[in-house]
Amino acid sequence: MQNCVHPLLTISACLSFAAGVSAQGSNSCTTATAISGTGTFSVSTTGATDSAQQPSICPTIHRDVWFAWTATATQSMSLTTCGGTSADTVIAVYAGAGCPASGTQLACSDDVCGQQSALFFSAVSGTTYQIQIGAWGTSTTFSGTFSLQAGSDPCANPTTGPDLLIGEITSIQNAVAAGGLDSFTLGTTACNIGDTVLNWFGPTQLHPVISETFYKYKVVNGAGRFEQIGMSWLKHGFASDTGSLCCTCQDPGNNQIMGVGCSDPYSASQSGSQSTLTPRWQVNAHTGVFPYPGAAPTWSGPTARRCEAELASLEVSSAATRYYAECTYVTSDDAAAGNNNNNCSFTEMAVSGGPTNYTFATSGTTLRGIPAIEAWPSLESGVTLTRVQPPSDGLFIVGSKATSLGGGLYHYEYAVHNMNSDRAAGSFSVLVPPGASVTNIGFTDIKHRNGDGIGSINQSGTDWTGVVAGGSITWASETEAQNANANAIRWATTYNFRFDADVAPVSGSVSVGLWKTGSPGVFNAAAEVPAGSATTAFCFGDGSGLACPCGNGSVPGAGVGCLNSLGNGAVVGASGSASLVADTFVLAGSGMPDSSALYFQGTNQVSAGAGAVFGDGLRCAGGTVTRLGTQLNVAGASQYPQVGDLSVSVRGAIGGPGTRTYQIWYRNAAAFCTSDTFNLSNGIQVTWAL
Repeated sequence: MQNCVHPLLTISACLSFAAGVSAQGSNSCTTATAISGTGTFSVSTTGATDSAQQPSICPTIHRDVWFAWTATATQSMSLTTCGGTSADTVIAVYAGAGCPASGTQLACSDDVCGQQSALFFSAVSGTTYQIQIGAWGTSTTFSGTFSLQAGSDPCANPTTGPDLLIGEITSIQNAVAAGGLDSFTLGTTACNIGDTVLNWFGPTQLHPVISETFYKYKVVNGAGRFEQIGMSWLKHGFASDTGSLCCTCQDPGNNQIMGVGCSDPYSASQSGSQSTLTPRWQVNAHTGVFPYPGAAPTWSGPTARRCEAELASLEVSSAATRYYAECTYVTSDDAAAGNNNNNCSFTEMAVSGGPTNYTFATSGTTLRGIPAIEAWPSLESGVTLTRVQPPSDGLFIVGSKATSLGGGLYHYEYAVHNMNSDRAAGSFSVLVPPGASVTNIGFTDIKHRNGDGIGSINQSGTDWTGVVAGGSITWASETEAQNANANAIRWATTYNFRFDADVAPVSGSVSVGLWKTGSPGVFNAAAEVPAGSATTAFCFGDGSGLACPCGNGSVPGAGVGCLNSLGNGAVVGASGSASLVADTFVLAGSGMPDSSALYFQGTNQVSAGAGAVFGDGLRCAGGTVTRLGTQLNVAGASQYPQVGDLSVSVRGAIGGPGTRTYQIWYRNAAAFCTSDTFNLSNGIQVTWAL
């Protein structure tokens, strides 16, 4: 079976490199650069385009080049760009000489060691393999090295603790449409890729629960949309098998625990047993804790509790209309070990028949450990995905794409995916410049049915209304205090926000407000935003200004600072109103180590926004500098002000309208770049008003 290796299948972040061998790569697999032996090889994608051959099961590999390698021994091989470049790489290996055909891909990899890639494949002596190396970003080119050498399979180096992964989405069961809804259920095979047994006690809360979600991609009025159109209730695990789908199973001798390396299948019919499915709202997806047995409100009809989608949202699959299904496992010991961010996998779906009853079928390879939203960048160029994990909570992925509609008009499309956050999201905000014409404001959510809410009452289906005011457009649900069943972005769901504006895009950030109380109350994510707003991001570590000090540049378009020892670039963003009479302005940073972070204010942009080398990063905010406050990062994030802090305008002594610049200076104890042990985020410039 083909296997998509992913960062959350933990592999050594930096593999040792042998002596370098000259090679560069060809932009076409028909003329792939021949390499031999093992070691470190040069690679350059400068001038490369997206090659015609893209039989990838991972996201599309952009600006790619090809190599041909023939094995001289039968053994496991490792291929990696870790340590060889700072670019966001994607790599793949195919069996056979010449251009690969569909189904010949052995493995592929996106982010493993930061934004670089690593994979393992089994080589047979005398067999030729095609190696494809490129970038995740559509405009990214790079020069560096990659390593090809004998190496052990990741199953021989399991993750620390129990680690549950969906190895394969195996089967599907269709239901008869009724009441304007159609539905299906999926079979899954889960694997424990950790070094510790995993609890699977059926009669207690110490077992996994399994959700299903359904997505549709389509171009509407010239711009792409990746929207969730369906979801299921939860299947409960009851006993674990001793298969070896992902790794070799170490039989624990007890079907109430999953052994190390073991796999367990559930059929689609088991997943669709309606009477045993329970609601999502009872599960804390970040901790994996839930009550057992779960709530059991009344239900009726063939689609209830299964992965339901409205008939009105369905049409036959085509090159222009694509569908994807995602399955997610949640369980407490996996979460306690910190291994719960790889618990969802997805596959492409085919939809036929209709219009009153559709037939659903799986049509692609299972992409392991990856949420379905990761398919969006492979469907259209220019999509930005940003991962943000608020302190002591689950992971969000924020997607954005700006599309020119012609005549100076641009469409802005955003998707906020909550993978496993218990605090959920209750607001979304994009800064817009004064005088901008904002039209066609839109919103898409997913409906909760069959009593999936507190008190067996459906969670609210009230749409969020986009409001343009105070220099931003903001959507929001009811607060938790107003309605415990409010229409928040809960775990394993994705909501979409969109509008048109007569302003071209730039790299900036959007703000997502967390629904349940806690600190921080908001986080920012890099995204495409309208240029010229009251807050403008600048001075990125992607080479658009001054180069980072030691080749630690970030991906062009990511909107972050120079990379740190974690492989991340820190980002600072803003939310609230930069008003001297009603200051609700908040600076928020993410992508940093869990260390101290100094938020500071300047009066100008250093070197006209290009920055100056400072430590492992770039100093962006200059002129008269004011220290606002030092915060402690938790899960790489912090904000200023927090409760008890002076407002930014007061602490920054801003006496009247005007512009200020802001940045974060943070500790990075690992000496991986310069001898200094600090780095900085990008900068932002803010226009303060009365």
